[in-house]
Amino acid sequence: MKFFKWLFKGTVSKVQCPRCIGKGHVDWNDIKRLNNELKWRPGRCAYCNGTGKVAPDMESKVAVDLAYLVNELPFAERKRLINNDPEAIKRAEVFGKTVDNFIEEIRDLFFIRNLEIDAIAEHFLQSAPDMLYDTYIKEKQALMDCIKNIIEFRKE
Repeated sequence: MKFFKWLFKGTVSKVQCPRCIGKGHVDWNDIKRLNNELKWRPGRCAYCNGTGKVAPDMESKVAVDLAYLVNELPFAERKRLINNDPEAIKRAEVFGKTVDNFIEEIRDLFFIRNLEIDAIAEHFLQSAPDMLYDTYIKEKQALMDCIKNIIEFRKE
């Protein structure tokens, strides 16, 4: 049966990708529509792998707005997720909760504890004391940019 699926996989009619609306890439409008402003950046659509088309049953397998399904996800993990592997689904849930907790902690540190962006970045980088100085500076700047985005989003 798998042989026939493989043989005829090109003949299966596909539908427009609901994440990127068939463009092959997500833009800020797509990201906003899917409420992932703090989790995604514009780029190639990970839902359709940049093709603009997906299998008709894809939406029933993986939520369109699932933050875990990104381009950096290894191919094997993507496949497990699409095939509803329980462990992959659990990793996706843990990832989502971790990201939500990270965002909430930044909000707490800034809006309630009144820490500056620089101090918040240093708070998170304390767990990486062996990092080379140049790497530390780059990571700190990237983290500060992320923190600024979270704060600005909250102000809107």
